[in-house]
Amino acid sequence: MNKILNVIKATVLIFGVSIANIYAQETEKIIGTVGGEKLGDDGIVICVLGTQACMPVQIDKNMTVKYNGEETKLTDLPFALYIEAELNDNNKITTIKIDERKTVICFVEHKEGDNEKLTTLLNGIKGVEDFKLYRKSNQVLIEYNPKQIAYSELEAKVKNAGFILE
Repeated sequence: MNKILNVIKATVLIFGVSIANIYAQETEKIIGTVGGEKLGDDGIVICVLGTQACMPVQIDKNMTVKYNGEETKLTDLPFALYIEAELNDNNKITTIKIDERKTVICFVEHKEGDNEKLTTLLNGIKGVEDFKLYRKSNQVLIEYNPKQIAYSELEAKVKNAGFILE
């Protein structure tokens, strides 16, 4: 009887661990921005925050997200728009959130003193509300007010200060 009970316990334990493992592998969350590369109508590129990598992902052609007050296909989202996406095992987006008030700027390199120079620059730009430097990946996450400064203006100010962007 004890042997049967132990087999049942082991089976339940293995089944429970398997379900937990499957659930844990079901989705992966990535944070970053829309990349500039186009992959047709069934994929986009995400430049991943905290890494120096861009990741091609698959999308549902009919999936939309509210951007500038309108439903917009994922392939029509602009470069550098901040996104948080969950992916399934096939690298296909299952859910996505955007934030029109955030972006990530990626640098080719950061030299000694660049962090201080970038901090001073961003603190002086009207419309930049907050930012966080990611030194290891040569990136900066910027929260800004798009009514005060457009992404293109923000990018131009960073480039004009001598920074080389990816």
